[in-house]
Amino acid sequence: MSLRKSVVFFGFTLCALWAEAHAHAVIGMRVFPGTLTFADPGVTDEFDIGWGRAALSATPAGPAPYVSTTSLAESKTITPGLALTVGEAYQASTVPGAVAGFSNTAIGVEYGLWKSDSEETLVTGALNESLNDTGSAQVAAPYSVFSPTLLFGRGLGDLPSRVRMLRPLAITGMIAANIPSTAAVPRSLSWALSAQYSLPYLQTYVRDIGLHAPFNNIVPLVECAMQTYTSGPYAGHTLGTINPGFVWLGRYGQVGIEATLPINHASGHGLGVILGVGFYLDDIFPRTLGAPLFGASPRTS
Repeated sequence: MSLRKSVVFFGFTLCALWAEAHAHAVIGMRVFPGTLTFADPGVTDEFDIGWGRAALSATPAGPAPYVSTTSLAESKTITPGLALTVGEAYQASTVPGAVAGFSNTAIGVEYGLWKSDSEETLVTGALNESLNDTGSAQVAAPYSVFSPTLLFGRGLGDLPSRVRMLRPLAITGMIAANIPSTAAVPRSLSWALSAQYSLPYLQTYVRDIGLHAPFNNIVPLVECAMQTYTSGPYAGHTLGTINPGFVWLGRYGQVGIEATLPINHASGHGLGVILGVGFYLDDIFPRTLGAPLFGASPRTS
């Protein structure tokens, strides 16, 4: 795979990650808002819409081409700790000769491995796969990618009182091994982190600083989404973006916006943007569409 093809592969992989981002997770007093470049550790019922635009590296033939994507994703709980997920993305590019179309459909299963209300901690395992021949032939990859994944979230609400202003902080993360169905495509490791400062948590559980709507429901955050090749001619090379932004939390959903800043020239060029809207089906339809198919109906994560 040439470096240029590698860059394009990363661009569309990032689009696929947008399609898999989830809406929210709740543990104890902590609400982890949905991150926009990777899935959060929640096992919930939710429906997400995303849109992003990013620039790839400039080519000798002209300025940096852009890749944009519009994505849909849904998570459905089977039991309170087990959910099935499905995502799809429509991609378009200004790369000369490129065509628009749908990416391969991404499906997955998530299971809550461990949680602690007192430590505001969630750990979730997931098995995800993008299915070959389910997208547009001109756009989608002609192979599947299987991705065993580990997700976690940790709030700092148990910090001592002398540093109580840090209690609204939280960290979430993800690590996934990407295993293509063909040996001709390099394997890679996707890894991501977010640092969040929850103003709703600050106002409710630490100190009321007098914020009013809509600012009292904002969570400023910074995400990093990385991909490191583990085989092939570019083994050891890392591509990725840093994504500062914020999420506004509502009773039945959230709205988020982030900038995308490439970490190196191979990862892209210039400033991009990601927008995301999430609907909390477990809050909108708690007894029907938002309830687990089996087991207790109240949300547990």
